[in-house]
Amino acid sequence: MTRVQQVINKIKSDVADKQVIEIACGQADFSIEASKTAATVHCIDLDNFRLNDKIHECPNVVFQQMDATALEYDNGTFDTAVIYNAFFHLETVMEKVLSEALRVVKTGGSVWVISSFSMDKTAMEEKLFPHLSASGLEYEVSIDKVFTYVRIGKPAEEEKKEIS
Repeated sequence: MTRVQQVINKIKSDVADKQVIEIACGQADFSIEASKTAATVHCIDLDNFRLNDKIHECPNVVFQQMDATALEYDNGTFDTAVIYNAFFHLETVMEKVLSEALRVVKTGGSVWVISSFSMDKTAMEEKLFPHLSASGLEYEVSIDKVFTYVRIGKPAEEEKKEIS
């Protein structure tokens, strides 16, 4: 089993038959693998030069060049948002990216920050966890031999907390 297959297996209930967005997709390896079980996968990045050519073989994957701090989707468009092995690259704009991810995810949906990279894990510990704790958002962390998984739940409207 590849690492990305391991990730999909771990978060399967938030991917299978769901509308998924991968933020800062890079090669889009997560999106390509998720397309095997998701209803649709939208993947975004600032550029497309790293995209894996296999993305063109996935009819339910849509790639768009887009800024993660200004997602061009309506509120509640997706069931699940995923930031996979890219958190370090978003560290300086983390609050806005998380706000946008939560905005485009349906109430009751999930935002996942998942990484096997040590630089991502350090950024999570130093920036993400303190931010989530201060914002009052509910989140869960699980760690295995390779990955750190952070699931941030989208609160119901009456429970929604201001995040900034």
